[in-house]
Amino acid sequence: MKRITITLFISLVALSCQKKGDGTAPNNMAAKSTSTENTASSDAPSITKTTSSSESSAAETENKNTVDRGVRPPRAAPQVETLEAPVFPPPQAGAMVDIPEGTLLRGSPVDDVLREQFAENDHLQAKMTPFQMDILPWPNDPALPPMTGVTQMQAAQYCESAGKRLCTEAEWEWACKSKDNRRYISGNLFNPASYSGIHGAPSPFGVWAMNKQLEWTASPWGKDADQLVRTAVRGFTDGQEFLGKIIDAPHGARCAKRWRFNPDDSMEALGFRCCKGTPNKASFFIERPRPAHSVYKTIKPEEFARIIRSIPQLAAIHDNPHMFSNADVRSVLAKRSTVREDEADRGIHFIWKPLRWIPRQGMELWLAVGRSNRHSFVVALHEVKDNEQYVHESSMIIWDNPIPLALAYREGHRDEVYWAPCWHCRDGGSFEYNEETNEVNIISRW
Repeated sequence: MKRITITLFISLVALSCQKKGDGTAPNNMAAKSTSTENTASSDAPSITKTTSSSESSAAETENKNTVDRGVRPPRAAPQVETLEAPVFPPPQAGAMVDIPEGTLLRGSPVDDVLREQFAENDHLQAKMTPFQMDILPWPNDPALPPMTGVTQMQAAQYCESAGKRLCTEAEWEWACKSKDNRRYISGNLFNPASYSGIHGAPSPFGVWAMNKQLEWTASPWGKDADQLVRTAVRGFTDGQEFLGKIIDAPHGARCAKRWRFNPDDSMEALGFRCCKGTPNKASFFIERPRPAHSVYKTIKPEEFARIIRSIPQLAAIHDNPHMFSNADVRSVLAKRSTVREDEADRGIHFIWKPLRWIPRQGMELWLAVGRSNRHSFVVALHEVKDNEQYVHESSMIIWDNPIPLALAYREGHRDEVYWAPCWHCRDGGSFEYNEETNEVNIISRW
């Protein structure tokens, strides 16, 4: 009787929202561990399950600013209202706020239930340089109502007439979030009082009336050709629609919320504010939806070994980790005389190389089967940086039994990924994603 160990790391915590001193955001992992042993029947292997956070897996990993994807935290920060709400004097006519440099986490965590998956970046780091921002929307005078009903070009011309420029959307988001990269100007929990009165409450940097109306920015919606002709609008107004649905304040008043407008649009609730200084280079991109399953067809054996050895939780298979082969897949299928072509006609595909699995857009996993000198294994890793950086999610080691395994997925079924030493038999299992807990578990049918 063989022994199987399943290790499930299910409490991956998001990037810490604050690091005092330099404003960068390291991985902050909380340690919690429990262990339970189950005794199986006489014809099944014993199974040991361990549930833990991944403190050791990524706590020492340095988050580096990247041009495109950056680091994707698997979980959002706990939404606890513990953030400072600085007190500022009432806004004065013509005043500007000095916004300091720092590290902005563009967008929102991938598991934020309010986020727009195809509009908001996944907490990607951006280095922000200092600039100045009007304390209020144009005409930047608390005695006058804000100007609305102008196009983007008209807004830019008003700013230029005052020796200023339209703010970029990264600058707008940074002024709203500040150094702790909060969800709202008031903190991580929605506080209606922050939006009451004429100007609402100030942001942590002292900018007023944010999310009291929609505001033009100088930034395009994205980097692709069809996105460059649209403009990113920030802010919020009650009754604003998105795809025919009225957006409520907890959703729309988030600092990360983006709106897509044509530059020639104008509406009563759409105004603007101005900035000064060299425009920040940070920009947003809109990622095209990726397929649920895609095979790493060009991965080399040495790269496969590097990835496995980069994960501390997989130390038991660091000796000689390697992929199986196409011949191994044939051997798996031959155990029950499974015809590969017949299964392919049904949309079921068998592979021996790693699989990128996207159980939902914004969450990417690297699934693999393989063997070391002594053991076979099944792993699920978070791919936090394409083809480069990974974090442990769950794994299973079949001890002292390096039997061939295959991965299998079904076309058009996002939630179906399997591993098997034999098809059409009771051995093997699946990868299961729990939407509520943001967990990926490796299930064994043994």
